[in-house]
Amino acid sequence: MQKGESYILLDERWKLEDFSILTKEYMQLYSFFYSLRLVENDAFSQLEFERMPWLGGGSVVGFFSIMGKLIHPDNKPEVKRIQYASPGFIELTLIVEVAKDIGIIVTALSGAVASVAGTYNLIHSQYQKRKLTQLKIKDLEAQQLINEIKFVKDSVKELQEKYKLSTNQVQSLHKISRGDELVQLKMLLALYRRAKPIAALQVNNKANFKNA
Repeated sequence: MQKGESYILLDERWKLEDFSILTKEYMQLYSFFYSLRLVENDAFSQLEFERMPWLGGGSVVGFFSIMGKLIHPDNKPEVKRIQYASPGFIELTLIVEVAKDIGIIVTALSGAVASVAGTYNLIHSQYQKRKLTQLKIKDLEAQQLINEIKFVKDSVKELQEKYKLSTNQVQSLHKISRGDELVQLKMLLALYRRAKPIAALQVNNKANFKNA
């Protein structure tokens, strides 16, 4: 992975909480896509994710926490320059491929806000209604819950398409989840909740990640 500079363009009036959203959620997205590239490149031998139960919200928090720890200290984003004006920018030193990955999902979400939000809300509602929080795909298969299995597989595919995930990213998610589509669904739902606030900054013309 190549280290270099990336720009987040700034505009409009920013509130202090906007910077909090940018730093917190951007780092979680960076951790996510950085880890996918590690998996893609076989850059580490043991997936800590395999030990996670993926039963309830705690596993989601733990998942992103583990991903954050996988970033080599030299590859964490560093602020090189900030110019707050209209327009302004934040210049970061980081892994440029990961910055581009973030730009793709943020642009995908901000370009189809209502569509993606509607898809997420429908899937999440059905996910809860079907009581899938405490289950894995093997549980559905053991009970021969055909409709639930189909819902999970279709939802995973739909979210992958909405997020504009590449074939390599999809394959990395498959490896991390050990082929469990329900675990993948939980990952993708959690990813939306972290990408949405960043996309909102772009929708409101406060930040632009398209040229990251």
